[in-house]
Amino acid sequence: MGLFVPAIILHSSCGFWREEFVRGYREILWGVIHFTYATGGVKEGRHRMRSMATLERSPAVLSLSDPQATNLKLSGGKGANLAKLVSAGLPVPDGFCVTTAVYEELVDEEITTMIDDLEAIDPIDTERLRERATELRDTIRVKEFPEDVRAAIEVQLEPGVSYVARSSATAEDLPTASFAGQHSTVLDVSSLENVTDAVLECMASLFTDRAVSYRARNEIAHEEVSVCVVVQEMIDADASGVLFTADPLTGKRTVASIDASTGLGEAVVSGTVTAENVRVDRESGEILEYRAGVSGDDGSDLFGANEPTVDIETGDVPDAEDDRVLTNEQVTTLVAYGEGIERSFGFPQDIEWSIADGQFWMLQTRPITTLSPLPEPRPDDGALHVYYSWNHRQGMTEAMPPLVADYWSRTMDVLFDRFGSDPETGLSSATAGGMVYIDITPLLQSDRLASYLLEGLEDFDRQAIAPLEEIRKRRGDELAQTSVLRGTSLTQTLSSVGKLAPVVGQTLGSILQGMVDRSYEEVPHRARQWADATAEEMIREIRSGDSAADRLQIALEKNDEFSWEAMEWALKLWNVYFYRATLRRLCPNTDDELEALERGLRENVTTTMMIELGDVTDIARDNPDVEQAFEGSHDLEEIREVAGGEEFTAAFENFLDGYGFRAPAEIEFSRRRYHEDPSPLLGTVRAKLETGEPGDHRTHVERLETEAERAITRLERQASGERFGSIRRRLVRPFALRYRSYLSMREVTKYALSQLLDETRRQVLAAGEKLEREGRLEDVNDVWLYDFDELLSELTNPDTPIDVDLDARRAEQFHHQQLRAPRVITSEGEIPRGGIVSDVDTDGFVGIPTASGVAQGQARVIEEPSDATLETEEILVAPHTDPGWTPLFLNAAGLVTNNGGKMTHGSIVAREYGIPSVVVAGATEQIETGQRIRVDGNRGIVELLDD
Repeated sequence: MGLFVPAIILHSSCGFWREEFVRGYREILWGVIHFTYATGGVKEGRHRMRSMATLERSPAVLSLSDPQATNLKLSGGKGANLAKLVSAGLPVPDGFCVTTAVYEELVDEEITTMIDDLEAIDPIDTERLRERATELRDTIRVKEFPEDVRAAIEVQLEPGVSYVARSSATAEDLPTASFAGQHSTVLDVSSLENVTDAVLECMASLFTDRAVSYRARNEIAHEEVSVCVVVQEMIDADASGVLFTADPLTGKRTVASIDASTGLGEAVVSGTVTAENVRVDRESGEILEYRAGVSGDDGSDLFGANEPTVDIETGDVPDAEDDRVLTNEQVTTLVAYGEGIERSFGFPQDIEWSIADGQFWMLQTRPITTLSPLPEPRPDDGALHVYYSWNHRQGMTEAMPPLVADYWSRTMDVLFDRFGSDPETGLSSATAGGMVYIDITPLLQSDRLASYLLEGLEDFDRQAIAPLEEIRKRRGDELAQTSVLRGTSLTQTLSSVGKLAPVVGQTLGSILQGMVDRSYEEVPHRARQWADATAEEMIREIRSGDSAADRLQIALEKNDEFSWEAMEWALKLWNVYFYRATLRRLCPNTDDELEALERGLRENVTTTMMIELGDVTDIARDNPDVEQAFEGSHDLEEIREVAGGEEFTAAFENFLDGYGFRAPAEIEFSRRRYHEDPSPLLGTVRAKLETGEPGDHRTHVERLETEAERAITRLERQASGERFGSIRRRLVRPFALRYRSYLSMREVTKYALSQLLDETRRQVLAAGEKLEREGRLEDVNDVWLYDFDELLSELTNPDTPIDVDLDARRAEQFHHQQLRAPRVITSEGEIPRGGIVSDVDTDGFVGIPTASGVAQGQARVIEEPSDATLETEEILVAPHTDPGWTPLFLNAAGLVTNNGGKMTHGSIVAREYGIPSVVVAGATEQIETGQRIRVDGNRGIVELLDD
């Protein structure tokens, strides 16, 4: 709450730079905020070489009503889920499981060797994978079951009854991996021979091309997966379909979605018919939308299928008896079944069902694995809350491990607490899917605060504006009645504002002082001194702790302390907004010139880093043997041994001494730093040696400095033509120079923070190593799966281990990394979309212009810079960038990112380095490496060019 009070006060004050200060405050505010269960069980050695001993220990066949059938290891995901439905008394067709023990006996030495060969194939070698998988399937299909297994199956079969056989793998239908449609189903079998053949077919389908690829993508080893086959009586269905207990399109947990069609459900699941779709409000039972279905079996035109036919005004739907697959009563009954099943499993479910002679049957259920998790902790007021992704604000959209997410969530809450915000009614943080979110409901409730929020996002994350406006317009009356004022501690707020008041005073004083003397020239140097000294002192204090737990606790305290110091320092950036506002008043309509002033800031820490890495590259260029060693892709130690190698490695190690604490996506401090893995930097040097020229990095900055000087001259000329031109002209240069000087300190707080995060990472890993030595962690990197309270408890109470399933968390973390985290999400799981409206006429991708200029060249799509290089004049296409990506800018001709805004790191560096930049949603998915593209940073367009 308190973060916005100064903005409100300033908004109501006067002065010709009031609006610029308010905008500056918003930018500062955002800058401050800037700040294997997958296999179904523990692996018990190679699961195949068990032969008859397996069947002696485990049953070959289990009825679905047998309590043992709920065991995932015996029945696989599908079978275990069906057995749980049976035990809950739900209508499930009678059936039995041919357990994993049968499959494991079937897998002899020949098949074991074939699976090992499959495991050894590179996942990208799809042709060899297909060939080997086909051989495996063919081999399994011709196997024969032992007589005792055949007898056990025969006992379960009823004469004259048709059955359906479905595969049920141990990595299937889990909360983190569904494997939907990856394995086989065989319909309408009855005799013993037909049933056993169907069981073998289902077991062979463990190695369909789809399943093999899916396992590789989800990092599930082929050797660790087993399969059961579920055999059930086949339902002669009048209608069938799928029920989603949460809306799979919007994510909304209070809406159920039903796909229904006449006959068997296979047509719905396979997509050979366009099913009737009904969306239902789970709380009221109201049908929200009805879309008619069309069968394509007769080759009829499907045009017009699924058009909404519900009368939105009256809520009327087509006549239930004549025109719909399901009656209203049946819809209500089916949704009720879904409610019960979801409660039983604890997750939203994807349920296949059939109805015959008025009786519903549940055919299978699995978790909906594509939903984004709900933010935790969940509100308990029953009202709608809206959350904005702090990660998107940072431009870092990859899921973080639990400990890192907990770190940043704590940081946000401490900051809000310092301003007296009540977490129950005011601003607070939450986590979901490895992301940190801020509950911004109190801001959206207020028209004035909502306008500040949306205006602040204009430069930082414009893509968030449309979904926030959309949810506020559509569901504003449902928002929780929270307020940034309600429950606020006035004492705490006044105390925090009081502490900031002297900093504001000093800032205003520095503006006045800077206008009459040359103290501004020392600003970049003093800012870096502050950053280094502050980080050094905090790191010293962290290391003074007596134990691993003490050092971690101090690291948390120092992060809280730094967040406050960073806010105080960031307020000094008001100088920037004052000088910019003044220049705009002196020289109207000169945005191009003002952007030119933002370029070539050689004392900015990120620009300095690029210059110094360029100098290191030139040392390699001056030593032919070193340059040749780079051509051979040698590592640093091998380069050290060649002539001139000592000089180069000394310079490179000196660079690491200054910047080794940095890394790509460095706020995610579970990732390795440059001092741990310098390969990205060496890759940049290698690329620069291949395509660059000696000293071109310094020449580039000098050219930008020259352009900035010319921009000042143009501003002076512009000012001369205005009223009181001679006075205006004399003010332009001193204000422009001061503007550039203060701009140079813009990245300094993150530069200091990165040093603190590097030390925090060291302490976390040291704690993990301690737990590993003591046998309480299998792998040191599992330490990232704790939250801080859990880790501190493990360190301080070794005799009372905490109850944390690290295997489940590891699988959950991997699952989160496969999801696309939403920028905005509600407490109901709804993901409002919105969209950027543009009147630009183009066949290219329309985005947000963040750095002016036009460049064209080959695109290089880089998702993770740790093992990537960029050739000179290539255009970098990335999900986002931060200071850890800076070395790649040495070669980049332009920048395209999925996320960001004018004031995010990549855009700022692009402007400082004089290359165009555009933010395009989904750019890394729509543009391919090697395509020639044109980046127009003036209009916000990325065009694909003909070869």
